[in-house]
Amino acid sequence: MKLHTDRRCSPFSPAPTADRGGTLLLSRRLLLAAAPLGLVACESTPRQERVSPEAARLVRWVRDEGRNSVLDPAALRIMGMDNGQRDVPVKQLAENTPAGRHVLSVTNLRGRTELIFHRRQGDYLYFHLASANLVRQASATYPRHGAPGRMLESFASTDYPAQATYWLEQAERRRA
Repeated sequence: MKLHTDRRCSPFSPAPTADRGGTLLLSRRLLLAAAPLGLVACESTPRQERVSPEAARLVRWVRDEGRNSVLDPAALRIMGMDNGQRDVPVKQLAENTPAGRHVLSVTNLRGRTELIFHRRQGDYLYFHLASANLVRQASATYPRHGAPGRMLESFASTDYPAQATYWLEQAERRRA
């Protein structure tokens, strides 16, 4: 094969432009090669989460004073959070009260800060997954001797505000 007939080995030549018949400084190949890089740069720019001051205080408290732990993913899978592994890594605070054990967990499993409120009352665990803005995403119940399931919306709509209020009051007392 002759070198001059093989287009892969032909010398670099700029592509002509559509206006005035001049030459284009950038070749089409270079332009096409650079186009995906611009798209990647746009997609990789992280979006800033708008977090309420109360939620930011809770997250900061858990990250500063919480302990590293892992959660069983069974109840979290019901709520749509699955990392495909055995355990979900979290930072966690827990307190025992006469009404049961209250636990607050913070995770960045899906690339954004999420809070998991859970409490134990008798033989049941009640879980609520919330965004960094304290908006409830999903809820689940987990009986001690059974499989987790979705929580009834009517119960979740009263239980989640009670759990969130408990932790917000604790953060406010701690600040004072």
